[in-house]
Amino acid sequence: MLSPVNGVVHLEIKIELGEPSINSLIQWYWAHRTEVVEQVFSQLLVQVQREWLTRVRQGRQEMVCTACGVVHGAEGWTLRGRRVRRLKTLLGELCLPLLQVTCRACGRTRVPGAEALGLEGRRRVSAELEQRALERVYETSYRRSVRALHSCAGVALSASTLHRLVQRRGAQLELRPDPLAAVVLADGTKVRAGRRVELEELRMAVQVLGRQEEGGRRRARLRLLGLEVGLGGWPRVMQPAPNTQVVVTDAERPVRAHVRDRYRGARHQQCEWHIGHSLNWSLRVDGVRVAERKKRRAELGKILWGEAPLAERRRQYDAFIEKLSLSPTSQKQLQEARAFILFEPTSKERTTSLLERQMREVDRRAWIGARWSSRGLGHLLRLSFARTHNPDDYQRLWSEPHPERASMPPVSSN
Repeated sequence: MLSPVNGVVHLEIKIELGEPSINSLIQWYWAHRTEVVEQVFSQLLVQVQREWLTRVRQGRQEMVCTACGVVHGAEGWTLRGRRVRRLKTLLGELCLPLLQVTCRACGRTRVPGAEALGLEGRRRVSAELEQRALERVYETSYRRSVRALHSCAGVALSASTLHRLVQRRGAQLELRPDPLAAVVLADGTKVRAGRRVELEELRMAVQVLGRQEEGGRRRARLRLLGLEVGLGGWPRVMQPAPNTQVVVTDAERPVRAHVRDRYRGARHQQCEWHIGHSLNWSLRVDGVRVAERKKRRAELGKILWGEAPLAERRRQYDAFIEKLSLSPTSQKQLQEARAFILFEPTSKERTTSLLERQMREVDRRAWIGARWSSRGLGHLLRLSFARTHNPDDYQRLWSEPHPERASMPPVSSN
């Protein structure tokens, strides 16, 4: 990495104001802010590059040609003027003067200063601008996001460019589980995405880190474990976490199989809210009237959430199944759920309600009238939820390591 810079930059700017006032000064600065910043930035950038090349020419540093791999010291290269690259930033579009060097071994001309500063070859948008733009699009559409960015920062980005940035960062995002979290919640929903006529599956899993007092209310602290849209399976969503003790899901068979194979030491518990919800559906399938369905759901709720001893509630649950002899679909559903409920000791998390609240945010962002691509929606939602629940994973995106910078010598400026 380059060492800290300690230098002096001199500017010459012509200012013409008819009647100076604080408002006119502010307006002048706003209109010329990019020009001021660009002059400072250009001089500073050239100063840093020249000092580094001076150290290379003196043999105190080395420079590696990325084209042929030759290591240059005082000899073997020639300075070839400048190349200007335009970079969009929060302060406007800047012109970067980059010093060019020609390798005498291979004849290739490149800009080693850009490599030393971590400026990627194809980057035209700065990382801070990209981060600010992405945080806009989590809340509103791509088109409105670029309009707001242009209005606030005066930077012109197209909606397609912003979409491409979201997909690139979404593919780079790495979600790391909390090694101490003991509870995992997993659930799915349907979203309008993909090319198929029917809706696509969205699968999501979170870790529960505990609860804390915030604004006079107790709020759960969650960590995103995984999120996928479209074809695929639970293995990509529910990566193993070492300290998991309880996994709460619905009755979906694929997720049951995945938990059985990958979370063998954890208790797999079925969401007790989903049991009552599914009971209403199965009773309706078997032609049970609405009033009777409500009565049966209330009776099941008293068994699952009652204060009777565990053995008594298990007996009541078995007796309740026998009462449903006229509804074979309901009987089968409750019999399959029996092995995943009424545990001792009782778990703190017995439903996926915390995850259902996150699904509301999914619905708010996904159901906007347009049809998303599965990949595009998945990347956008992962970035949005990681920013809220996985701040360390999210910030790691904006502190990218640059391998080429590690081989470049440090630079100091007097």
